[in-house]
Amino acid sequence: MPVIHYISAFHLYRKFLAYIQLRAGRFTVLILFIVPFLIGEMIGILSGILAANLYFMSAVLLYACKIPLIVIALAILQNGKEKLLSFAWFALCYSWIIRQLEKLHTSALYLQTAQVISHIRKRIASRSGQTRIRIAHYYQTIQKRFRKK
Repeated sequence: MPVIHYISAFHLYRKFLAYIQLRAGRFTVLILFIVPFLIGEMIGILSGILAANLYFMSAVLLYACKIPLIVIALAILQNGKEKLLSFAWFALCYSWIIRQLEKLHTSALYLQTAQVISHIRKRIASRSGQTRIRIAHYYQTIQKRFRKK
């Protein structure tokens, strides 16, 4: 993901992750994980509410703000996993979520959906030139119609 690579390029970010992994206490890691995770989830809920109220652009922009927060939370999880898993309740929740994801990834519906999406991507990639031409044609047609009015 480009966002992850962009964020991970910052020296301060790498020093922060080294601190998480090597020096931070388990409660510090827990707080540093929970804060961006909860803020990111609240932003996700708010963007869903905006989308439900048909404010699509605002919803997309707000959701885009969620991405760096979740990337940071996942990086903290990855670098401080053993400290976070030292909390029994966290280990229980984490293992339950991992089991649910494994069930999801092996379900027939998921596999079928992934196959359809892969097929669509391949079609778009193979027809990208034609697709661009069609989009340009439709855009010009719409533009001409509005100019006439």
